[in-house]
Amino acid sequence: MKIVTLLPSATEIVCRLGLEKNLVGRSHECDYPESITHLPVLTKSKVNAKADSGTIHNSVLDILKNSISVYDLDLELLKELQPDFVITQDLCDVCAVSFDQVDSACKEFFGESTEIISLRPNRLQDIWDDIQRVAGILGARSQMIFLDQEIQGRIAFVQDNILASSSARRRKRILTIEWMDPVMIGGLWVPDMIKKINGKSLLAKSGEKAQTVNRETLMEIDPQVVVIKPCGFDLEQTQGELGTLKNNIPWDQWSAVKNGQAYIVDGNAYFNRPGPRIIESIEILGYCAFPEVFPTFKNKFKDEIIQLTPEFCVP
Repeated sequence: MKIVTLLPSATEIVCRLGLEKNLVGRSHECDYPESITHLPVLTKSKVNAKADSGTIHNSVLDILKNSISVYDLDLELLKELQPDFVITQDLCDVCAVSFDQVDSACKEFFGESTEIISLRPNRLQDIWDDIQRVAGILGARSQMIFLDQEIQGRIAFVQDNILASSSARRRKRILTIEWMDPVMIGGLWVPDMIKKINGKSLLAKSGEKAQTVNRETLMEIDPQVVVIKPCGFDLEQTQGELGTLKNNIPWDQWSAVKNGQAYIVDGNAYFNRPGPRIIESIEILGYCAFPEVFPTFKNKFKDEIIQLTPEFCVP
């Protein structure tokens, strides 16, 4: 069985289901686990991913006006690999190569011999359902049972500890920032994650895509916890744009800043990647909201979370 994955979450799903040996190709963004980075790369971006968030945003808008996808697909390599399964998505034109392009290529090259598995997670439960569906199609149901037990156990650990803490029982107002210029608020499955840790999601509803907000709207809210997690950015790239973000939000007014509960995290690896590591994202979110409840998470995620001072300086 030969599998091609065209988005990072799909690669992680396949590997967590014990099928890494069956992977024959990946997208340019698939970087975890590190053991898959030697595989042939079938996609490339038309956007300079190292540019600042404002430039990236404008480039994506320009490309989508004239093209169906922000990414190119190596059709000759796909034809050469002859996969039995191609795992992609049809949720977001900015997240991966166009589904229509993948579908058209597979029909032309392989007919009915190659099956496309399309992921479309809108809510948290959809992520778990997608993993279970992939496991069923690829014959990995037994591995899925163990993975599901692990996920449910870790969620229960977070929730039980919150319920056991008198301070954590009080719901905190939580804002997650998905983009910095313009400012976008994390949507889709993120409000569900916030609900899991007994938080109240600000400016976002479950299942709805990230919305763009202006400074005036942000001045009307007072988050107690702020998590900055730009889609596609690692910690270093996010830190490089904190000055831009500070100009776009009423930073000094928020309780989260005054109380030292503003953080940046690796949104690319965690929150914005709807695969098995969403469970780590829930744990990170639990720590950011209630650090006193999860002291062990501080060390566990010491390289994944940076707490910000009011001046946007890293302590």
